[in-house]
Amino acid sequence: MTLHIEPATSAAQIERIARLASEIWYEYYVPLIGKAQVDYMVARFQSAAAMLEQVTGDGYNYYSIKDDAIADGGALLGYFAVQPQPAKGEMFISKLYLHATGRGRGTGRMALEFIERDARERGLSSLWLTVNKGNPAVSTYQQWGFRIAAAIVMDIGGGFVMDDYRMEKPVESLR
Repeated sequence: MTLHIEPATSAAQIERIARLASEIWYEYYVPLIGKAQVDYMVARFQSAAAMLEQVTGDGYNYYSIKDDAIADGGALLGYFAVQPQPAKGEMFISKLYLHATGRGRGTGRMALEFIERDARERGLSSLWLTVNKGNPAVSTYQQWGFRIAAAIVMDIGGGFVMDDYRMEKPVESLR
């Protein structure tokens, strides 16, 4: 297993991530939140157009997680997006999604270590994210040092809400 993280800087890279996002969302989230909400969220938040808008308009940085040992050019195992928020001293982890082939292999931990290192280099003091209350990943994030800071119910339009936890983790300093 030869994992590496690659910044998504081109429209073609974002398009590849969006295709993976659709695959992940329909596999993982339909049982959790239902097909209608997945249809809505993929179109609104996980499409290439939505991702490009987040990059160009909202300061998001997208990354792909690849395993070079699987295929020529690297098999895409997952992706994440972060939004540095220096005025608050925070790094928002907007997305961290893994394909089934990337789960349980240390892929998520590697991504989180990358994100934390990036936040530390930017002088940010905490990481935060939101996660569906019914998502088994809540306990994984807790094992990785996140704590539940708040329960959030947010109207996302289309008659749907996100029923999430806001989870936070201090950025560990290098001593």
